[in-house]
Amino acid sequence: MSLTATPSLLSAEALKARSAGEPAYLSERRLKALDAFLTTPMPGRTDETWRRVEFGTIDFEAAAQRAPFAGLQTINALSSTAQDKGVFWGTPQDAVKYDSDLLQRYWNTTVFIPGVQGVGGAGGKFHYLNQALWDCGYVLHVPKGVAIEAPLHSTFRSRPGADGIFPRNLIVVEEGGSATVIEEYLPGAADSSGLVCPQTEIILQKNATLRYILLQTTGPQTVYIGAHHSHQYGDSRLTNVSAHLGARLSKAFVSTKMLEPGGHAYLSGLYYGTGTQRVHMDTFQHHVAPNCTTDLMFKGALDNKARAVYRGMIRLEPGAQKTDAYQQNRTLLLSDDARVDSIPGLEILANDVRCTHGATAGQIDPTILFYLMSRGLTKFRARKTVMDGFFEEVMLRFGLESVIEPLRERVDGKIGNE
Repeated sequence: MSLTATPSLLSAEALKARSAGEPAYLSERRLKALDAFLTTPMPGRTDETWRRVEFGTIDFEAAAQRAPFAGLQTINALSSTAQDKGVFWGTPQDAVKYDSDLLQRYWNTTVFIPGVQGVGGAGGKFHYLNQALWDCGYVLHVPKGVAIEAPLHSTFRSRPGADGIFPRNLIVVEEGGSATVIEEYLPGAADSSGLVCPQTEIILQKNATLRYILLQTTGPQTVYIGAHHSHQYGDSRLTNVSAHLGARLSKAFVSTKMLEPGGHAYLSGLYYGTGTQRVHMDTFQHHVAPNCTTDLMFKGALDNKARAVYRGMIRLEPGAQKTDAYQQNRTLLLSDDARVDSIPGLEILANDVRCTHGATAGQIDPTILFYLMSRGLTKFRARKTVMDGFFEEVMLRFGLESVIEPLRERVDGKIGNE
C-alpha cells in the first residue's frame, strides 16, 4: 500500500483559501473535518472494517488538486411546477443563496457530524477527507406535503489522471413530501485513475417518502469510496437501491437510522466484479425507535479473479422493541478464482423483536446449465439466463424503466458476448 499527501494541499491554510467566500459555518465544518483527517491514521489490518481492503496506490496529493470541474457534473432541470411549490434542486453553492438557513441546519449537523465517526462507521479517514475537500454535489429540499413526480438525476464524472472528486450531497424531504433521486457516477477521461469519494446525507421527516437510486460505474482504474446514509423519522418510507459495477476498488457504506416509530426501509443492491476488481459493501441497519422495519437484499456476481467482501450489521438499541429487520447477501461465483467473504451480523439490545439474516455463495448448478442447453441454448446463453434470473429481483426494485434497461445493458456488457 502506497499513500502520499502534501501539507500544502491538506493544511488549514490551503483549506481556508479553498473555501474563500463560503459562509463561516461551512468553513468551520471543513476545518474540523480536516483536523480529524490529519489526526486519524490510515485504516489497516487491525481495523475490522478495512482489514480486507487492498488499497494499492492512492495519491492524495493528486486527489486534493482543485482542478476545474466544469462539465463533469450535470443536474437535470426541475419542473416549473416543483419550483412554484418551493422545491430546491441544485448545487450546494446555489443552496446557500436559496436559503441561508438550509445548509446551516442540515449540512454536517446530524447525519455526518464533522470529526465524528459515528456508530457503524461511515468511511473513516476518507469520510473526513470528503467533508474537508468537497468540491461539487447537489442539494434537494422538498417542502412539507409536496410530491415530486419526475425523477431528479445528477451525474458525476471522474477527472483525468489521478485527480480526485469529492461530491457532497444532501436530501431533505419534509413531512409528507416525496421524491425520487438518481445519483450516478460515470467514467471520466480514459486515463482516470483517481479517487471518487462521495458522501450523501438523507433526512426523511415524518411521513416522507424517498426512492434513492445509486449507480456506480466509474472507470476501471479509479478508486470509489463512498458513504450514503439516511436518518428516518416517524412513518417515513425509504427505498434505497444501488448498483456497483465500476472501479478497480470500490467500498460503499450504505446505511439507515430509524429514529422514530413506524419507519420502513428497503435497502437493495447488486454488484458485479470481473478481472481483478475488488468490491466491498458495508451495510448498517440501525434501529433506535420501536415498531420499525428494514428489509435488506444485496446480490452479486464475481468472475475471473474478482473478489468481494460484504459486511452487514443490524443493530437494535434497547428502545427498539417490535422491530422487524431482515438482511440477506447472495453471491454467484462464476470462476474457480473468484472469492467472496460474507460477514452478516446482529447486535440486539432489545427483547421483543424479529431479526434474521442469511448469506449464500456458490457456483451455478451444472445440472441447470445442462437442462437449459438440452433445450437448445448455448452454454453462454444458458449461463446468462441463470444470471438474469438471479439479478431480476434486485433489478425490479429500481422501479424505473429508464434506469432498469440501461442497467441491464451494463450488466450484459460485463457478462461479455457469445
